[in-house]
Amino acid sequence: MQINIKIEGLTEVRAMLGNAAKQANYAASRALNTTAYAVNAQLKKDMAATFKGGATAYSLRAFSVKRADKNKLTAEVALRQDAPAGGTSYTKALAHLFTGGRRKFKNIEGWLRGHGLLPNGLTIAPGRGMPLDRYGNMRRAALTEMLGAIGTQRPGLRIYRRTGAGKAQKATAYFVVKPGATTHLHPGIYKRQETGNKSVLSPMILYVDPVAYRKFIDLDKLGHEVVTKTFQPAFDAELSKALASARL
Repeated sequence: MQINIKIEGLTEVRAMLGNAAKQANYAASRALNTTAYAVNAQLKKDMAATFKGGATAYSLRAFSVKRADKNKLTAEVALRQDAPAGGTSYTKALAHLFTGGRRKFKNIEGWLRGHGLLPNGLTIAPGRGMPLDRYGNMRRAALTEMLGAIGTQRPGLRIYRRTGAGKAQKATAYFVVKPGATTHLHPGIYKRQETGNKSVLSPMILYVDPVAYRKFIDLDKLGHEVVTKTFQPAFDAELSKALASARL
């Protein structure tokens, strides 16, 4: 998923410049790079304005710029194919927001499926008991505790803790409800907290059918608008500077 910025008509410009033709390539490469970074900056602005809760630092790093040079007059702004350490790849997490359709499965869904806890064909959504950050993402500390407990393959394992001096000891347990289970609970992962005689049940993750997402940002439209606005003025300015320098 990318935006390629190329030049047409440069041959005619070089012909008009005669002996100074090489300056046109230099100016064009710099203008292409200025335009590519302008596209990337506009992407960040649109993500911040469009994504629920604003764009995370993860999202703002999602696109990379491949620079042009005087021998290769093409610049590229592309969704990165890699992933942060221990995280989900940018393509898997974000591509559907630029194309529409269903998102790819996240790493946590692969982990749950690999442990036999998430049936094929279903995806996950945070339940009301799952702590979220301001961007709507599940908090890592809550996920780590939950996955650590259910990954032991010992349903009902209790984690005991005291919340402060003199406070009552709390017991926390996690359990999985699979589709077809004889219960009124929606399929998913639940957390039970017990303090004395009080017991509170909270859904942490719910198993749901995949949903189709709308396209949040039209890359082709965004790219066309930024290129139309940015490239020609940048090229004219760079060419003027290059020609002035060549005459020194």
